[in-house]
Amino acid sequence: MDEEKERKTALVLLAAGESRRYGGIKLLDEIDGKKLYLYGLELVRQLKVEKKVVVTRYEEIRKKAEKWGIEAVWNEETQLGISHSLQLGLRRVLEELPEIDGVLFLVCDQPYLTTDTVEKMLTAFSKGEKEILCPVSVGKGQEALGNPCIIGNSYFEELFSLEGDVGGKRVIRRHLEEVQSFYIREERELEDIDTKKLR
Repeated sequence: MDEEKERKTALVLLAAGESRRYGGIKLLDEIDGKKLYLYGLELVRQLKVEKKVVVTRYEEIRKKAEKWGIEAVWNEETQLGISHSLQLGLRRVLEELPEIDGVLFLVCDQPYLTTDTVEKMLTAFSKGEKEILCPVSVGKGQEALGNPCIIGNSYFEELFSLEGDVGGKRVIRRHLEEVQSFYIREERELEDIDTKKLR
């Protein structure tokens, strides 16, 4: 009997946010002695996927990404919200890999997320059957679905229909029956830095 073919994944790192709640340019600020965007970019640099794209509006992030061999897509219309960044990244992936099975979407403000966790998520999706994979903290249910998430190609069309400041979670919540939960023991890994008080 033939072995099941493992599903292939690309990734999109969202690094174009305007940081309205933060009170400054969050991604360029230092968290625990290192600029916030570097946590996400360094994690992405270590992952093995079919393609890596970072969507940004900051020249410093673009230069660092390209130095590390990560393609940067420029977002000149950040006022259109998260949906626009997500679509720019997904469109670039599909231009090169139209048959990709899924895309891992990461945000750039989760400094405690580990490479080990994301690698295990990628493995779980590649060997799994469901079209969506999301992390949840142990002891919490699907109402606490977090980032990053992997969304399969069955739902790319829905991602392109999003408008405004909404991300993939809008699509995910429509299809909870297709969500594979990936449980994480360290709840801190899923924390994002929204305000300076959380630093």
